[in-house]
Amino acid sequence: MRELFMGFTYNPIVPIPVMAVFCAVLIIFKRRGVIPYIRQILTVLLLFVINLRPMYPSDNILVQKEQMELNVVFVVDDTISMIGDDQDGYATRLDRAKADMAYIMQNLPGSKFCVICFNNNAHVLTPFTDNIDYVQNAIDVIYPLSPTYATGTNISVCYDAVEEILERTEDMENTNTALFFLTDGENTDGGEMTPFDDLAEYICGGAVMGYGTDRGGHMSYYDSLEDEYETLMDYSNYPNNQAVTKIDAENLQALASDLGIPYLYMNSENVLEPVVDNLRSTFASDPEPEYRQGYEDCYYYFVAPLVLLVSYEFISLKRRG
Repeated sequence: MRELFMGFTYNPIVPIPVMAVFCAVLIIFKRRGVIPYIRQILTVLLLFVINLRPMYPSDNILVQKEQMELNVVFVVDDTISMIGDDQDGYATRLDRAKADMAYIMQNLPGSKFCVICFNNNAHVLTPFTDNIDYVQNAIDVIYPLSPTYATGTNISVCYDAVEEILERTEDMENTNTALFFLTDGENTDGGEMTPFDDLAEYICGGAVMGYGTDRGGHMSYYDSLEDEYETLMDYSNYPNNQAVTKIDAENLQALASDLGIPYLYMNSENVLEPVVDNLRSTFASDPEPEYRQGYEDCYYYFVAPLVLLVSYEFISLKRRG
């Protein structure tokens, strides 16, 4: 769709250069007489304009809004280990996690989404909203803290924030809530993970989604002070080596067991599909009509005069014949 003038846009059916050549050919074959030739030009111009498919801005575009009687909470690990480079087909674990969240949103349209991320602390990036663009923009900017400021990983740091969000759903019109916990499960601060079983009562579905491998991956992070990417080093032994981060499946399975949702090892593109399909089939409701801002077609205003001109030419031809 391209800008035309005064807010009008156009979205050609046939590419403009192709249509321009076709119309030029029609005009070249000039009819006898001034008036018939004027009618010929008008017919060709109307045909060209209709092909442009002009549209004007409107606040009253009727759409069928998909409805989902479901709240979805994303809890995203954005600690330094999530930029481990051991995800096949993706630059980092976090890149894969972002792609998976986009997949969930695309396949649960009409749901309300909330995003919580955690590193040293937990942060609610978006409250519950069905504005997918808003949520996607928030997800796009998630990036770990620099190692200079990171204090170590512990999944438990997000417990209070998750609990508060889940408790809020009890006061919402729709209380069906799915939780997707995206992390590699690695705790590096030496502390024990807080049990999450008290939160299971608020959740009707979702999954703990595990990222990483047993072989591990290295972490290259952006150093804003040096304006360059650096590889995280392990200084605990000499000689120093590149630090390695590995998935902690034991923590992930314990977390899933506490929350009463399945643990998914994210080593396959399709492992998430059954979980999302089940939520969609369970909580989808009938679409509702809604008026939104957008663009409305106006090419049909030019169809009537084109039909009249073509009809007149056809009748004239019959009379002459």
